[in-house]
Amino acid sequence: MRFGPLTLPSNLFLSPLAGYTNLPFRLVVRELGGVGLCTTDLVNARSLLEKREKAFKLIETRPEDSPLAVQLFGSVPEEMRDAAVYCESTGVASIDINMGCPVRKVVNVGGGSAMMTELGKTAALVKGMVQAVRIPITAKMRLGWDGATINAPELARALEDVGVAAVTVHGRTRCQKYEGTADWAEIARVKDAVSIPVFGSGDVEDAETIARRIESGIVDGVVIARGMLGNFWFVRQAVHRLATGGHLPDLDFAERIALARRHLDMLCAYHGERRALRIGRKYVSWTIRGCAGAARLRAEVQGMDTRERLDALLDSALAAGPRPEGWFQPVFVSGEG
Repeated sequence: MRFGPLTLPSNLFLSPLAGYTNLPFRLVVRELGGVGLCTTDLVNARSLLEKREKAFKLIETRPEDSPLAVQLFGSVPEEMRDAAVYCESTGVASIDINMGCPVRKVVNVGGGSAMMTELGKTAALVKGMVQAVRIPITAKMRLGWDGATINAPELARALEDVGVAAVTVHGRTRCQKYEGTADWAEIARVKDAVSIPVFGSGDVEDAETIARRIESGIVDGVVIARGMLGNFWFVRQAVHRLATGGHLPDLDFAERIALARRHLDMLCAYHGERRALRIGRKYVSWTIRGCAGAARLRAEVQGMDTRERLDALLDSALAAGPRPEGWFQPVFVSGEG
């Protein structure tokens, strides 16, 4: 997969997910192998320039976390430009601009989905970023503000004209947030409108669907987001299907527990035990939800305040074994678009 000067190992990418795609999360994904590009959680450009600790934490990386894109949000051209320059100086591979986040606190300051409402102003802001750096600039958008104002093809053309290297389109409008079904026919219209690569996002939950959408030419690549929460193995299944045409079976319950432990080990090493266990509660809940007696065990997750209690809880889930219903898909509550 190529866009701009980048040659990537795959056309399967990890989406920026608010509250999720921190360094330990990305490293687990990379250990599974084959993902073309990982993107950070969305980063406030102004906070980065003000040297806020939280912003620096969001873009923290390691040599094995490569290639990496930083996703910036903001609406002030000079801030977005200068933040892009700073990110380039850290050695990242690409800058992604958030034009899709639907949450009010981002939209109210002119960022996220609000950037789709003023194409001329947005194109001018992006042009300044493109001219200021050598690494590729990409953008992640939605279909439009609402069903009456779908303008993703027009925005994609405007961005291509100012030098954007690729776009990602989430197949819902801002007003839909995460309701309804992602419209891949509308994403395909964006692909028809531009010559730069177009990546699709939305309701991506099985490897075969990913492969069909790429192989049919609807998109050039697919961005995995909610479909992998609680199921890191999905990334490996999708990469394998794209590379070989074959199918990797789901992990069994014990293997799923082992992969969750690996992620939680990384969280503890990175954040320290106390903070890591607060962050890790949602991952534990997703992992054990497929076991017998899960409701009782999930009630204990909120009291999971030491590593010993975490290990005891996972051991209990493992001893209980899986329920006969099979795989569980978590409910996604992040505001990222």
